[in-house]
Amino acid sequence: MAFPPRLPDQVYNFIDGVKASLESLFRRVAEEAAELGKRLMEKLPPEKRKPVLMVSIGACAVLALAFAGIPLLTRGKSAAESAAAPVAGNAPARQGVIPPDDLFLPDEPDFVPGIMLEREQRTEWTSADAAPLWQDPLKNGEEPWRNRIEKTIDDIMESVP
Repeated sequence: MAFPPRLPDQVYNFIDGVKASLESLFRRVAEEAAELGKRLMEKLPPEKRKPVLMVSIGACAVLALAFAGIPLLTRGKSAAESAAAPVAGNAPARQGVIPPDDLFLPDEPDFVPGIMLEREQRTEWTSADAAPLWQDPLKNGEEPWRNRIEKTIDDIMESVP
């Protein structure tokens, strides 16, 4: 199978038809815009063409800023309104609003344990020192497990050339 896979010829014909249609549509729109511009320029006297062009560009810029600015202003108002709203503990209870104290756990206390930056290592250990850190595997009847694990390890080591 070739990569990328070859699509049927009908798909390529359809794509070519769509491309041709879009190219003719864009060409027609460009021709109409050029013709409209020529007609408008013929009606305007030469001394007024530059101010009219500047005013139309300015109007387009104002419209673009208005469309971009309206969502920013409404988003800014909602943030300002929420900041200006009183704290939930001081505000009167409203219907359907759950106070944050009921939803969240209280803050943890600011207790930070001390940090030991270094310690001296012991040179000798007693059995009492090692008792919390060591459990004898043979003490609790785990000998069969140990034998089974050692046998499995021996089998694996013997099978490797």
